[in-house]
Amino acid sequence: MCTRLSARYGKAQAYCYGAQGDGSAWLVAERGTVLRRYCETGEGEDELLTPGEPLPFERARRAELGLNPEWDWAQESDEDEEDWRTAACDLAPEPARALGVSPLDIGPDTRARGTGVVALTP
Repeated sequence: MCTRLSARYGKAQAYCYGAQGDGSAWLVAERGTVLRRYCETGEGEDELLTPGEPLPFERARRAELGLNPEWDWAQESDEDEEDWRTAACDLAPEPARALGVSPLDIGPDTRARGTGVVALTP
């Protein structure tokens, strides 16, 4: 869905945020191509659902945590992996904010310009 929307509108993003520790996921597409998909559920092997190069936001967040911004799942220590997974589990609103607008920030006083599309998916 995001690839089709980004082909039509230039950019499309999808986010999943489990506010009760259920995990976070984001997908960023531009011009019909998925640039990055990230998923952190706390279940093993989430890296299999995480293709594409890390976004600048992800690299910056890892650096803030004292982790290597250029990481490789296969070479990361268990402690560093756990630190990142713990942080990433609640992270989806932050890349949304960094790339545009977090739905959690939209309210009656939100100023708008142009046309934005927010959709719920099944």
